[in-house]
Amino acid sequence: MNDRYQPRPPLPDDGPPTAAPSSGTTNVWAGQTQCSLDELTFEKIIAARHAHYAAAAEAVAALQNGRWLSGEQLFAAEYTRSSRGWWDLVDVQITVKRLACDHAVRRVRSWARHYLTNEAPAGRPGTLFEHALAHASRIAARDFLNASGQILTHHLATESGDQADIPAPGAPVNHRHADDSAASQVMPPASADAP
Repeated sequence: MNDRYQPRPPLPDDGPPTAAPSSGTTNVWAGQTQCSLDELTFEKIIAARHAHYAAAAEAVAALQNGRWLSGEQLFAAEYTRSSRGWWDLVDVQITVKRLACDHAVRRVRSWARHYLTNEAPAGRPGTLFEHALAHASRIAARDFLNASGQILTHHLATESGDQADIPAPGAPVNHRHADDSAASQVMPPASADAP
């Protein structure tokens, strides 16, 4: 098979082949060292490919052993295929179009949002099977938007150097700022007939 995205054997240090050493900054969300946006994106692309290969291999193994495919196997195969498709689009934007990683991720995010919100209705009613596949594809697009949004937020936090000001995803937001005081709060305008 001449698929250039076949999983590779793990390297001795189990890192990406082109990964540069991390900057060594501390991640306030997980207490670990942070990776660059390129490294995080590369990891997501590789993880999506490996998940797709695993789900496809499980489905093929079931068919080769004469078993029926379960709904979970079909869902996993379609979900991982769709997820890999979104991350492969990011890879194409980076490698073929030569875009910066953050620009490539933002471009594909806009396509995913367009896919979710402006998808034309089907010309004919679909079967339950077709609806299930479409649902798995939409979930994969939503999950791509969520994961890519998190790595972009992570990137912005490390780029600005203000990691303490950016809360972890899903954390409650404190709307009071340190410089808020009674003197700096906006007062309503005085009326014209007030002395």
